[in-house]
Amino acid sequence: MCLTTANIVHLLLQGKELARPYQAAVLSMVPTTPFDPKGLRQPRHESINDLPVHPATQIQIFHPTSESRQFTRVDAGKVFHPSLMPADERIPHPEMIEAIKDRMNGMNVREVKEAQQARIDAMAQKRRDAEAKKAEQLARSTTVVEGKRWDFKFVDCKVDATGKEGRSPSGVGWRYGFPHEDRKKGQIKIQTKVEY
Repeated sequence: MCLTTANIVHLLLQGKELARPYQAAVLSMVPTTPFDPKGLRQPRHESINDLPVHPATQIQIFHPTSESRQFTRVDAGKVFHPSLMPADERIPHPEMIEAIKDRMNGMNVREVKEAQQARIDAMAQKRRDAEAKKAEQLARSTTVVEGKRWDFKFVDCKVDATGKEGRSPSGVGWRYGFPHEDRKKGQIKIQTKVEY
């Protein structure tokens, strides 16, 4: 419990002693922002509500580990589920974590911005390379037969591409015989990630 003025007055009127060492110990562990009457810029704390809780982490696990090695977030994710990524990789904007790490490593604001822009440029180049490679593979596997009015394009395909249930969009004829699941209850119809 944080000792506000009202709490202190109430405890003093009851004749109880204040647990100031306990209060100081708790407040030293919890990030606090004292009020600045001059209106100067306040320090920002890490928001704990921005990251959704993964269902695999809602159980309590007592996992024995060696004291001689460091137990990281990656290790904790693997304890909960073998394929669970750490929180730093699951968040929607991992580049923000990299910027904060740069600031904590002593880089000034200009250097952080330059490093951030370099990371964004590298990701954009990687995305362009992947799209070019995909387009090249599609061009290699496509046979074009020119007609009088239309060009017919034939793409190589495999029978197994439709998946176990025959509903995979990568298979041949997936549009025929199976209704779209757009109107099905529980289908996500909004964009779930932002491409930049």
